[in-house]
Amino acid sequence: MINPLKQRLAEGQSILGYLASIPSVQLVQVMARSGVDWLMIDMEHAPIGIETAAAMIAATSGTPATPIVRVPGPLSDLVKPVLDSGAFGVAFPQIATREEAQATVRAVRYAPQGRRGYGPTYAGLRWGMPSLEYHKIANDNVLNIVLIESLDGIEALDDILAVEGIDIVVVARGDLSENLGVAGQFDHPRLREVVVRAEAAILARKGVALGGIAFSPDEAKAMIGRGYRFVVLGSDAGLLGSTAAAALKAIRG
Repeated sequence: MINPLKQRLAEGQSILGYLASIPSVQLVQVMARSGVDWLMIDMEHAPIGIETAAAMIAATSGTPATPIVRVPGPLSDLVKPVLDSGAFGVAFPQIATREEAQATVRAVRYAPQGRRGYGPTYAGLRWGMPSLEYHKIANDNVLNIVLIESLDGIEALDDILAVEGIDIVVVARGDLSENLGVAGQFDHPRLREVVVRAEAAILARKGVALGGIAFSPDEAKAMIGRGYRFVVLGSDAGLLGSTAAAALKAIRG
């Protein structure tokens, strides 16, 4: 089994998904049947440990959704258990230098491209193949996703994009707006100027997909039209909260 997300990106398709921030196997099962291409299990901000993350990864089996995990950083101790649990990709936040980008590659790739330790028993089970076969294809199939969330990261984009082994670069407008001193002001001219500059740099880099978060279906369509290939549509908590609030509002008038 090859990574279906890698295949779709290679074909020029856009892949859509949600952030999974609620530590629930059952919720993953529901969302994985929604038609999304991927679910990103959030171990950076959400109260999700490795045992729960492993169960959530396993819960995507037999569904169209491919499991990705966002980790707190590119440390081997954080990344290795996630990959060995069967994640098809890892997202790294707050990447702002060439050195940090290189650390992500080392964490997700086996030698000689990286320094990932060997022990993919459960990874092979989730990918549907023997461990030795998984080992042969992992370097070419595990997605490496880096998030640019600061002005430093924007300024270092050329250096970051020059690192071999990065598949997707996400312009994370939430943290970026906070870093620029305009938190949550997504139409602020300063933020928009920085985002446009980042988009142009990433789109010019062959073999790297542009990613970002959309705050509405219309915005998602517009982003895809501008060349985005990895689009975050929101989170499980956001979906539940907004749907519950809308229902109550409709009833109470």
